[in-house]
Amino acid sequence: MDEFLEDFTEEAVEIAREAVEAFRRNIEAAGLELTDELKQDFQYHVLRSVNMLTMEFDFRHYGRFKDMSQLRWGIHMPPVEAMEFFIEKVGLGKFAYVYGYEGKQVPTVKNATRRLAWAIAMGRRRVPSVKRDYRGTWYNDGKMKVINAAKQRVRWRASEWIALNLKKQMEAKDL
Repeated sequence: MDEFLEDFTEEAVEIAREAVEAFRRNIEAAGLELTDELKQDFQYHVLRSVNMLTMEFDFRHYGRFKDMSQLRWGIHMPPVEAMEFFIEKVGLGKFAYVYGYEGKQVPTVKNATRRLAWAIAMGRRRVPSVKRDYRGTWYNDGKMKVINAAKQRVRWRASEWIALNLKKQMEAKDL
C-alpha cells in the first residue's frame, strides 16, 4: 500500500491542479466574478497519511453563496459590507438614484455607497426569502464532474500499478 500511495501522490497533485482550473472555468462560465479575487483564492492540499491520500480544496465562502438558489435572512441583517463592496465595483452610475438625495447633489461617494448598501440590505431584510430561478450551479455541478474525472483517473492508475506489480511478482517467482 505504501508503494501505491508513494507512486500516486504525484497523480493526486495533478488531479488537484486540474480541479482548481475546472472550478475557475466554471466561475467564468457562470459570470459570477466582478474581480478575480475568488478565482485567485482557490487552494488545494494533498495530504498523505500511513494508508490514505486526501485532497482538500479551499476558497472564499462568498463564492458558494452565489451558487444558492434561495437566500433566507430571517431575523439576521444581510451583509452590508459585502453590498458596499458590490456597489463600489459596479459603480454608483448604475443606480437610478440614492435614497434621501432626490433632486439634490450627493455629498460624498462614500456616503452614497453606504446609503445604497443600507437600502438594499433593508429591502432584503423585509423580504427574507429570495427565490432565484435555476441557472445552473458552478460549484455542485463542477464538483461532481471533478470527482467523477478523478475516480476514473484513480481507476486507470490503479489498474496500471496492479498490472505492473503482478508482472514483477510473476517474473520474481520464475527466477
